[in-house]
Amino acid sequence: MVEFTNLKTWNQERKDFITSDLNFSINENTTGISKKEIDGSNFVCLPIGVDIHVHFREPGYTHKEDMKTGVEAALHGGISAVLDMPNTNPVTDSVDQILFKKKTGERYDYVDILIAAAITDGNYQNLKQIDEHCDAYKVFLSESFGDLAVKEENVEGALNQLEQIESSKPIIFHAEDSLILKSKADEKEHAKQRPPEAEAVAIQSILRWAHDYPSLRFHITHVSSALSLKLLEIATLDNLSTDTCPRYLFFDQTSDLSPSFMKVNPPLRSTNDRNQLIEALSKGVIDMISSDHSPHTIEEKEKSNPSGMPGVQELIPSLITLVQANEIEWERAIEAFHVFPSKLLKIEQNDVTENCMIVDLSTPFEVDKNWIKSKSQWSPFEGRMLNGQIKYVIKSGEIILVS
Repeated sequence: MVEFTNLKTWNQERKDFITSDLNFSINENTTGISKKEIDGSNFVCLPIGVDIHVHFREPGYTHKEDMKTGVEAALHGGISAVLDMPNTNPVTDSVDQILFKKKTGERYDYVDILIAAAITDGNYQNLKQIDEHCDAYKVFLSESFGDLAVKEENVEGALNQLEQIESSKPIIFHAEDSLILKSKADEKEHAKQRPPEAEAVAIQSILRWAHDYPSLRFHITHVSSALSLKLLEIATLDNLSTDTCPRYLFFDQTSDLSPSFMKVNPPLRSTNDRNQLIEALSKGVIDMISSDHSPHTIEEKEKSNPSGMPGVQELIPSLITLVQANEIEWERAIEAFHVFPSKLLKIEQNDVTENCMIVDLSTPFEVDKNWIKSKSQWSPFEGRMLNGQIKYVIKSGEIILVS
């Protein structure tokens, strides 16, 4: 056993930290702790994180990432559960592919890998069996990485069927309107090819569906623009939730990133958009945060330049950095990375001392190649200083990671 003394521990009932001494057992296969007592005065103990949007690229694109390296990056970022997206090769749009991913993910039991099934033009009428095995659905209202855009009439057909079978699985939407994207295809700049209007129009459709299907659970992921926030601020739907990503809170079109490494869908927006997104997250207009961890190799980004950025390891340290800068309160941050994602995916929220991370707030750290665990081996945060270095991860009362 190891005892952490004078440890500031988050208390969910009080919505504040309390100082306590905590004891944890040691997993000797993964840690090399020899101390029996550790001074926790400079540490905080937080609930472990849940990331509802990752692309671990297995099967089909394992040169970019695979479940093993994705899990390692997640664990070092204080994440204990992830929802893996379906745009792999083959696409996760059938029971067989869901079961294949689940079996693969079970090899890496330190991080629970939940599986999202794609709703496509090919399977939207046959979701009953899929619903028995998937953990969520993903709907692409336009193309992104892979050809998975679904016609609106087929989305409505899927919603009708999910309502009939009384599905409780969240339906996660990539919100960009395909018609607007087609109309902007001749624009030279990526951000102009995918303007804020495309996101806002798609969100209008999702709000209408959420109103028409009150028994279903709708979620809009990676909200990127102030225009979209105007719609979400007035939405009063109990069956709708939203997230944004650290990339939209830390970077914009003026950031010092090369055009290749800046490219992502939806695009980075203006400084005003970025500031309004931070405010929206701090006020709860946006419910939670996800990484949209979508890695590509450095060579791919420099040559063919597909859209996407890594981010699962950076998710919680970047959010803690906003807390330390007084941009977001601790209560809101913990809701955003733990409470609301857990509720969305129906993950049991145990006592914080059973499943937690111990974080060093005393010393900012630089994101560099040695820190990055993703197979892609790059990060938009490289060279930046972040707060909130994850020092220990505890699962079921056992220390499973020492960083």
